[in-house]
Order: sequence, then structure tokens, then C-alpha cells
Amino acid sequence: MKRDSLGRGGGRASRSDVQIAISSTVRADPQRDELLLRAARFVVAAEQFTRGELSIAVVGARRMAALHQRFMNIAGATDVLTFDLGTDRRSRTLSGEIVVCVDVAQRQCAESRGDSSIAPRRPRAAPTAADVRKELALYVTHGILHLAGYDDHTAADFRKMHAREDALLARLGVGRVFSPEADAGKARRSTKK
Repeated sequence: MKRDSLGRGGGRASRSDVQIAISSTVRADPQRDELLLRAARFVVAAEQFTRGELSIAVVGARRMAALHQRFMNIAGATDVLTFDLGTDRRSRTLSGEIVVCVDVAQRQCAESRGDSSIAPRRPRAAPTAADVRKELALYVTHGILHLAGYDDHTAADFRKMHAREDALLARLGVGRVFSPEADAGKARRSTKK
């Protein structure tokens, strides 16, 4: 398990403290974990949380499907589940758990890279590990934004939340991951959990 404490203060006496832990039930990938930790720290700071704890779990499709069924009563794996364990925006306290699915990220990247104009007999380019890591960073960003009070149930809220995701990931240097432009005009999924 990778642990980190987000310290911000810019030389001031007071220090912000958000503990971030990453665990994984899938194949180890230190580069993935570093990117997810960096994205989490960045979004936590951007949303002005100054204390608390955040747990990020990277799981496979089987585990995610079980969690999705148990907590949402929906069959099948999803990209991200967010559990608010007592986040308080007023006191800038973050308390939550985010579960992201590497298998869904791989599938999403493969679909995004596929070209529907190509005959089915031609193989699609496999997503790169970097593509999957960026997709998972999107999921972590999405989860933190839910904890920060963003929602995506109406069309307007959906656009606002996903524009914020892309802006944050672009500022982080990851690039716009959700936007249709990021996929060179390919359609993205229309719902997120």
C-alpha cells in the first residue's frame, strides 16, 4: 500500500494534511500508482481540502462487479465507485474511498481508440499502459469531484463536472481524457457512477 501526506503551506506555519493511500488487488504498476497519487494530490489541493483521508483502491472487473452489485444493486463492473465517509466542505475535510477498475479502463481505452469505419476484421490498436493510467487518473479525479460536491445526473451537471475533470487533468499535464476532443471525435460513454 502506498501512502502519502499532502502537505501544502507555502512556508506558512500551518500545514495541510490529507492522507492518501493507494492499494491494489491487480498486477502491481508503480507508474500507475504514482500517477494516481499525483492526480489525487493535485485535485485535492484544487478543491481546497486541507485535512482528512482518502483511500484509493485499484481493482479488477470481478471485484468491481461484486462491489457494484452490493452497493448500487447494479450488475456488472463499472469504472469508478465513490464512498463518502464524512467529507465536510465547510471545514475542508476530506473523508472518502474511491474504487477504480483497471479492466473497465482498458476496455474504455480500446473502445476510444477503435474506429467504427474500419472493417471488423481489422484488429484495433491495443491501448497502451499510459492510456490506461490516464483513464484511471480520470476515474480518481471523478471520484474526488463527487466527494467535493459535483454531480453528473443532469445534462448541465454532467457537462460541468466533465469539463472540470478535463481542466484539472490538463493542468496536471495528463491532458484532456474525458472530452470528445481527447478521443479525436470518438464518442465517449454517456454515464458515470
